[in-house]
Amino acid sequence: MKKTALLPGMWGTIDSDEIGEPQMSYAVATEREGYRRVVFSGLTVSEGDLREQTRRILEDLEEALDILGGGMNHVVESRWYVLDEVLSRESQTALHEVRAEFFERPHYPASTMIGVSSLLGDGLLEIELVAEIPDDEWEVEAIEREDVEDD
Repeated sequence: MKKTALLPGMWGTIDSDEIGEPQMSYAVATEREGYRRVVFSGLTVSEGDLREQTRRILEDLEEALDILGGGMNHVVESRWYVLDEVLSRESQTALHEVRAEFFERPHYPASTMIGVSSLLGDGLLEIELVAEIPDDEWEVEAIEREDVEDD
């Protein structure tokens, strides 16, 4: 199996006598039978309001996926860390509205939103993604609530 570290040292190196090289990557891609799995580290930006930061992060992730031969429809999981001080019903609505610009039905990823007390830098949120880019096209099925029988 092949493992590719993408942009090691993107955020610089740690000033340490013990560690002389980058200890993390922007993302790691692994080649598997029939697809490539890509795990992106948490990404933040420090300029703009919550909507602008969300849009910029998702644009950067979309560009990275494009370079790897994929797209946002290949995202299978996302984790959203949002500062407690800005997390509210209104901000959740704003985040979902921006997400709708990038994710199409039925390709919505499994997602978790977590309120946190702090983030590195001046960002209001941090987003992690996992994508699986198939060698061929996806065969997609959506199971809706009305499709599930109630007992």
